[in-house]
Amino acid sequence: VLLDEAHCAQPFLQTLRAVGRYRTWAQEPLGQCFHPVVMSATPPPGCDDVFRDTSGEGRNPSHPLGQRQLASKPAVLRPVPNAKGDGAVAELSKALAQSAKALLGNGREAIVVFANRVATARETHRRLHEHGDIEAILLTGRMRQVDKDAAARRLRDLDLYSNRAAGRQLKRPIVVVATQTLEVGADLDFDGLVTECASFDALRQRFGRLNRMGRDIKARAEVLIRADQAKPVRGAEKDPVYGEALARTWKWLGDHKNENDEIDFGIAHLDALAEGGSIADLDAPSADAPVMLPAHVDCWAQTAPEPQPSPDVAHFLRGPQDHSLDVQVCWRADIDLASADEQNNAIESLTLCPPASSETLPVSIGVFKRWLAGKDATDFDADVEGAAKPFGDDVQGAGEATDTDRRVIRWRGADTSAKDVTCDPINIRPGDVIVVPTKHPGPHHQLGDLPPEASDHPATLDVGDAAHQLARAKPILRLHPALVDAWPDSIKAKATARSLLTNLALEHGDDPQDIAEDVRGLLAELSQAEPPTDRWKWLPWAAKELRKEYRHVAALRRECRPVGPQCLIIAGRRRVQELAHEAALFSDEDDASASGISHPDGKPVLLKTHLPGVEAFARRHAAGCGLPNELVDAIARAGLLHDLGKADPRFQAMLRGGSPWSAGEILAKSAEMPKTKAARDRARAAAGYPDGGRHELLSLRLAEAAPGLLPEDGVVRDLVLHLVASHHGYCRPFAPVVTDDEPVSVDYALLDHRMHWCGPTGLERLDSGVAERYWRLTRRYGWWGLAWLEALLRLADWRRSEWEEAHDADG
Repeated sequence: VLLDEAHCAQPFLQTLRAVGRYRTWAQEPLGQCFHPVVMSATPPPGCDDVFRDTSGEGRNPSHPLGQRQLASKPAVLRPVPNAKGDGAVAELSKALAQSAKALLGNGREAIVVFANRVATARETHRRLHEHGDIEAILLTGRMRQVDKDAAARRLRDLDLYSNRAAGRQLKRPIVVVATQTLEVGADLDFDGLVTECASFDALRQRFGRLNRMGRDIKARAEVLIRADQAKPVRGAEKDPVYGEALARTWKWLGDHKNENDEIDFGIAHLDALAEGGSIADLDAPSADAPVMLPAHVDCWAQTAPEPQPSPDVAHFLRGPQDHSLDVQVCWRADIDLASADEQNNAIESLTLCPPASSETLPVSIGVFKRWLAGKDATDFDADVEGAAKPFGDDVQGAGEATDTDRRVIRWRGADTSAKDVTCDPINIRPGDVIVVPTKHPGPHHQLGDLPPEASDHPATLDVGDAAHQLARAKPILRLHPALVDAWPDSIKAKATARSLLTNLALEHGDDPQDIAEDVRGLLAELSQAEPPTDRWKWLPWAAKELRKEYRHVAALRRECRPVGPQCLIIAGRRRVQELAHEAALFSDEDDASASGISHPDGKPVLLKTHLPGVEAFARRHAAGCGLPNELVDAIARAGLLHDLGKADPRFQAMLRGGSPWSAGEILAKSAEMPKTKAARDRARAAAGYPDGGRHELLSLRLAEAAPGLLPEDGVVRDLVLHLVASHHGYCRPFAPVVTDDEPVSVDYALLDHRMHWCGPTGLERLDSGVAERYWRLTRRYGWWGLAWLEALLRLADWRRSEWEEAHDADG
């Protein structure tokens, strides 16, 4: 585990060390490697084995490393007299912008400005953006990944990366305004720097972006500080991020400045100043992690169901501070939440095109609750993980529950229902994924740093199709009036798409899939479009891939999914190979993903070939990890038995679209497994399969019915049964409650053994043995050891399923 800038993550390092100790707590430790490697210029306490550079290259002016470390970075220290109290943000932003403009010239074309708060960075950027001769770019942690990627491409095009800085020639000056998000992991090289004063370690990180390569330029910088921080009065509130270290750092800088109020932040110069004196109290404060007890790990290891109460993991990663955790927010233009029907349509659309991480925006829960309540949600937070937040999360009530304009969806995957549609802040929880309709009154920009065009055209906030492409390596095209209106006017297919949606609305309720010919014509036209910017490259790409995949109208007709009278979704089923390395290729979240075949023309997978296929992958994984032969055999045998429960005739009916009269060989996977929640509910009801049924529970009962297939050794037998029961994440430690009022007889033959079960599994009972078996195995192999053994089987199931789809074969 490589822990970069470990001095900024003391609680996490302490927790890593505790994990290292507890990984050995087992009757039969599995001997997995686990070693934290600390990477820091100032190693924290407890690091005894330290590597330091003693080559002398850093002090050799003819060596590239010496050129970087010996480069001079003079910085003027300047207080901002009026920056205090309620007016601090406005005055400090004004001063930061003025200093950035003053540094331009004398060969300095690229300036970076660091602010300690998101609000300060935004206001500074606004002031610089108004200056027409300067290109201003804003970078904060409150950005979506797709927008960060766009900004990174822009920085690359401007030659701001350090390996291209020496030869860059800008058409006009550029100023990048950033928060702490640019302190680490950013290989950028600027000619000038302006920063708000921070702790000593944070300033050193920031100055690493100034003349990073040691170029022969006159690098200059300014360090500004608010008046009420330069001379804090007794009893004044400490900075929520840097504590007392900010004021101490300013005093230390003042004590070491020259007669021109300057201090050189070059690496060699600053090291020389710091020699012989203690500067530890100048670094940002770092809290200690709570003491991790075995009881904590016992709670965390129970994942299904999660025990209540459960220890907050955040305290062990960031320290026991007053955290205000984030929610993840994304926008969709094709959803409306005013009525029950529209809510169901919205959930159906999200099921077909689920939110992806690259389209979500991290927002402090306090900020989001205020925003949802229609109150001022100005973000005064910093971008430092673990910093205390000035906003609490105690905002109550957004008004009447029927305030349809302010409704959002708490997305919970396959479990999302109309109950997750809310406009009340009290229903929002840390870690929630929130889907906001783009027609929401907002204002959206208070939640994060979004593209400028979003202010005039909110529908452009919806980047779901592009994010889906990156996350899943599959094309998708959602057609909806708001989304089509957001397409650039230069895409001529825009008129064709509008006409198609008009026809869809007219034919809705008759046979809307008859418009497949129109869709094929639209795809042909779109695939030839020339997008005006990189932002729209996904559109012709998706059309081209969809057209290639659905060559025949009959196949396209099956995949044209109307969602209400205004929306049509065409989703690709085959992964595009050039994107596959970046995407999540398989999931076993639910029966739809674990038992379905992506392509509608794909061959069904027979259970009699899927089971030995998973067995072979599981054996290869376990042997490759160097496990003892008895554990290799156990994991392989669990692979052979894991999906026996799919032999339930009702499950087979679901695999055939819900028809209880269908017959044929027993399947493991089928293209007819419904893809959406509504379709799955209909198929389940038609097949008579119990609501919430889990095939792995029946697999366990069938395996128990054939003792000849199980190991004789009691411990290894326990492991096989637990792996079968837990291979979709349940039974850690309890099995889910499944009400099966009309059970059917299930029979299956495997390796000359006949298995039979009839009736409810009853595994949810406390005396079923499931929980006791979990705890026996946990004590034997350890908390992490048992989870590792489970992972070997689950990954074998994933890899076999991927192989089956890639080869479109049942061999």
